[in-house]
Amino acid sequence: MPSIVTRLSIRSKNLFTNGITGRYDKVTSVGQDADRRVRTIKEASGAPATLIDATDYHSAGTETVFMFIKNLTGTANKFLYIKIGSQIAFKLKPNGYTIFPWYVNSGSTDIMIYSNDASTGVKVEYFASKEST
Repeated sequence: MPSIVTRLSIRSKNLFTNGITGRYDKVTSVGQDADRRVRTIKEASGAPATLIDATDYHSAGTETVFMFIKNLTGTANKFLYIKIGSQIAFKLKPNGYTIFPWYVNSGSTDIMIYSNDASTGVKVEYFASKEST
């Protein structure tokens, strides 16, 4: 069975009086049908593009999908906005990314995306795969 290993490392020596350190590892079992793509997003806030169609992952019950989304640009002030349903869930700054478990309880709750650069666009990399139990 395929799996994805994630590692979150948190360190700061100067944020608090005492430094903080934490490391969290997680192995997530996923299905064989992974979706990985890179595309340029020129759509604006008034007409966001569908990044992931919920009907691709929603079955008779509900599914949890392992999601990775990254803003591939290093250019300052080029942002990506990720909407789940009607809510803006993430604003990804240049080289910013997010990893989250997407609970797909409806075939109509798509993941939508738009950028603040309609002329040249902003490149996004994304990965999605159903989590298995």
